[in-house]
This record gives sequence, C-alpha cells and structure tokens, in this order.
Amino acid sequence: MTQISRFTGEIVPIAQVVTGDGDESAAPQGGGGFADYALVSLHCLRIYLDTSYRMTIDLLKEMPQITGEIGLDTADLPSPS
Repeated sequence: MTQISRFTGEIVPIAQVVTGDGDESAAPQGGGGFADYALVSLHCLRIYLDTSYRMTIDLLKEMPQITGEIGLDTADLPSPS
C-alpha cells in the first residue's frame, strides 16, 4: 500500500463523517456532481500531493485504485479544463 493510498483510506471516512454523507454515492446518478465527501477528499488529496487541481485530476486518471477508494471511477473525474 502506498502513502497516497493510506492517506486516502484515512481521509475518506473522516470526510464522510464531517459532511454527513456516509451513505451517499460519491457520484450520484443524474446528480450532476460529486457528493460533498468526495469533493472534500479530492481537495485534501490535492493539498497532500501539493499540486494544482488540474494536475491532481490528471494524476488520478492514472490511479484507479485511489479514485476507487474515494468511490469514484476514473470516468467520473471531470475534465481538468
């Protein structure tokens, strides 16, 4: 397990508790966006990686295990443009 995977595994449950989104899907069908905990997790990961949002999304497209820990598929990730 990598440091990024460990970090993600720790931050997602915390984000779910803080946002109250424990049972919500990370990318609700027809919701047009992400659950709050997924956004918080992505933001924390961006800070942890010390990268821009665009670079974080690019990196996550190459890391399906990490996006899966958040509850997303790589296809769910937005275009960084």
